[in-house]
Amino acid sequence: MGREPLKKSDRRGRSEAHNILRGDIIVTAVAGHYAIGQMTADGATQESLGSLPQLAGALERACALAGAKHQVFLYPNAGTPDYLRFGCPKVSQ
Repeated sequence: MGREPLKKSDRRGRSEAHNILRGDIIVTAVAGHYAIGQMTADGATQESLGSLPQLAGALERACALAGAKHQVFLYPNAGTPDYLRFGCPKVSQ
């Protein structure tokens, strides 16, 4: 059961956080940086994978970590309940 790639961001509320699965990568804007985390098995916490000062770099790193099996989500503002599902570009090899 694979996931289809997204062509654009998909805005949803945190009440639908069940769409974020174990292993998915979350990028959160925090105090001028972008924290990168990976959803853990409990579905409620993240394992920290670091942070970067620029959004583009954080999303690029998140996409590399997610690979083809996981999704990337962006919380553009930690104080709001909305997240964006980010469609990582496909990389040809």
